[in-house]
Amino acid sequence: MKTQDGRLVVIAGASRSGKTAYVRQQVAGAVRVVAHDPEDQWSQVKGWQRVTSRAQLLGTLQRDQGPLRLAYVSGGNLGDEFGFLCGCVQYAGRFVAPLDFIAEELSDVTTPAKAPGNWGLLLRRGLKRGINIWAISQRWAEADKTAVGNASEFVLFRQSSGDDVVYLSKKTRVPAVEIDGLKPLEFVRYDAYKQTFERGKLTF
Repeated sequence: MKTQDGRLVVIAGASRSGKTAYVRQQVAGAVRVVAHDPEDQWSQVKGWQRVTSRAQLLGTLQRDQGPLRLAYVSGGNLGDEFGFLCGCVQYAGRFVAPLDFIAEELSDVTTPAKAPGNWGLLLRRGLKRGINIWAISQRWAEADKTAVGNASEFVLFRQSSGDDVVYLSKKTRVPAVEIDGLKPLEFVRYDAYKQTFERGKLTF
């Protein structure tokens, strides 16, 4: 059975370097978007629905086939809630309608080992179902290797340390000097399939 594969975009950068602003621009034209929103920021964007319970999250994703902007602001154990959300996204993308998933602050809910639980399943199987995944972290050396290893594209913003520059350069083949010289809102976009990169800058 032929399906239209989704994209896995890994986004890296120091705090306030432009990561979330970039993703917000990229998903502006998407029909259905779900965000893991631990800092309660996507929910503040006009047109987004704030969801705080598992029942509300599951109910909305099971029945809503139309346009969607949903931000999951969870309480409790952050890792457990993220895992539950990933399971819901996998179900919704497969059985309801394709969507984009924004995974914020991944170093808080994963480790440098293999991606855990439902997040791992989503990375390995969700792309085959046409789910686009926007994986965001300040420090990818502290987040999971599954996302980095399966990424179709990297977007690299200013890094907070030289260690992060070296790590990302090794993973993407973008010269360290290109990453180290970035200013706020500047980025390098690396195509993992073509193994090419280009520089850009956010504009508002």
